[in-house]
Amino acid sequence: MAKLKVGVLIDSERLEKYKVEILSEIQKSESCVISKFIKVDKQASVDEENSYLLYKLFNKIDAKLFGRDIKYLGLETINTLIDEKEPDVIINLTNFTVDYPNRVKYGLWQFVYKSFPLGYFEVVNNEPFTEVVLQRVGNGFENGYILSSFKTATHRKSMVKNRDLVSWRSHMMIVRELEKLAKNPKNYFDDKEAILNFDLNSKNIKKKFFDFQFGFSDDRRLKPPKNCEMLKVTYKLLKKYATFSVRKFFPMDRWLILYCQNQDGKINSKFSDYKRFYAPSQNHFVADPFIVDEGEKSYLFYEELNYDNAKGYLKVAEYDESRGVFKEGEMMLEEEYHLSYPNVFKHKDRFYMIPESFENQSVDLYESVEFPKKWKKIKTLLSDVLAVDATLYFYDKKWWMFVNIAQKDDFSMHDELYIYHCKDFLKDEWTPHSLNPVVCDTTSARPAGNLIKKDKKLYRPAQDCSGLYGRKIVINEVLLLNENEYKERKVSEINSQFADDLVAVHTLNSSKKFTVIDAIKSR
Repeated sequence: MAKLKVGVLIDSERLEKYKVEILSEIQKSESCVISKFIKVDKQASVDEENSYLLYKLFNKIDAKLFGRDIKYLGLETINTLIDEKEPDVIINLTNFTVDYPNRVKYGLWQFVYKSFPLGYFEVVNNEPFTEVVLQRVGNGFENGYILSSFKTATHRKSMVKNRDLVSWRSHMMIVRELEKLAKNPKNYFDDKEAILNFDLNSKNIKKKFFDFQFGFSDDRRLKPPKNCEMLKVTYKLLKKYATFSVRKFFPMDRWLILYCQNQDGKINSKFSDYKRFYAPSQNHFVADPFIVDEGEKSYLFYEELNYDNAKGYLKVAEYDESRGVFKEGEMMLEEEYHLSYPNVFKHKDRFYMIPESFENQSVDLYESVEFPKKWKKIKTLLSDVLAVDATLYFYDKKWWMFVNIAQKDDFSMHDELYIYHCKDFLKDEWTPHSLNPVVCDTTSARPAGNLIKKDKKLYRPAQDCSGLYGRKIVINEVLLLNENEYKERKVSEINSQFADDLVAVHTLNSSKKFTVIDAIKSR
């Protein structure tokens, strides 16, 4: 199969590191090759540059305060001595929109941001996530297309740091889509959202930004704040920094567990009725509850973490029928590395568990030796992987694993949901879903507990990690699940407003007898 020929628009031989990484990944790909560099010029007038002096000054201060470890905006020189065949597709790696006059087979691709500079106004306005869209630009009477997008949590303090992390996070998106195009050129655009043409090069400061749910919606800022506006921005940011400084003098936020007995096997959705599980001392927290009924007894499995060493271990607590509470938990499993999310389930009369072992870069399977307290590791399901919160479900004669994975260092753990499948999790290797990652959205990707079957429908609880880790739980209905397709839609959410002292919830599980959740108690 002939490789897809990729042309690259640049405005300099010195590119930010994340752009250099895009070129490197394309060259490593078995299906793509860079065939041509096309250099374009962009000049700004002196008067225009002077309008942004305060913005530039604040960026320097921001970088000094928060951006000492900036990695991906640093410049590297690239070799542009490639000018072979005309490209099949062109990617725009300049920092401005370009109307490339020559028509190419699969069009001109570029990143589109809700505001420019990337990630700047999201920090200023306390927006919980920053969104990046990869778009094929319309040409003449041809529509453009939304090729891919992702949402990641906004850095709470620094514009420079936010841009650095979001840029790094975005670089794999374009590589994945190029590989998909190379493998399926005839049908690649069939399922892409078409967008009407609009003038990307207009000099207007504000534009409409494409939103997947509501079409063209919020105004999109295309230029940095000028000097007068920057004074207002500085005031807003100073208030934010003062708030963060004051919070340091208050006790640390802590996760806690809440539980409630079900009525006739039905989940009680009035979370203000839930009891609070035993909370350890101020330098500990408990979280990630899973509940299992066995015989006449019920067991609560959970993570406990000691702030002194920031290491989690797993405990189990038995329900005391006479007192109507769960007993104090007992140690169940501890490793040399951090453990959490004790996903305990039963299969053919035996109990198994898949805890989160991110620090070990593995997804491991444990079997109960003496239920519920003693466990042994019997198999590694995924290795050399930055994975969290693996959740198994048996559906359509297969086992499916839902798990969040960070493909590279410094990628957020909250953004991308991957699916794997096999027929026998004890014997088979896991096969990745053909669309991985199937969700690229910090507001709904990361698993928040076991999948739920209700009224012949399948629901997937997920964490909304925008603005705050585990800010709320989103319930997604799984509309389509097979080896080559996956679709889901948000149907409801659970937030922490049922109690005045809670600010976030991020795990939901139930058995026939009990429902359990966890929440952050504010300082």
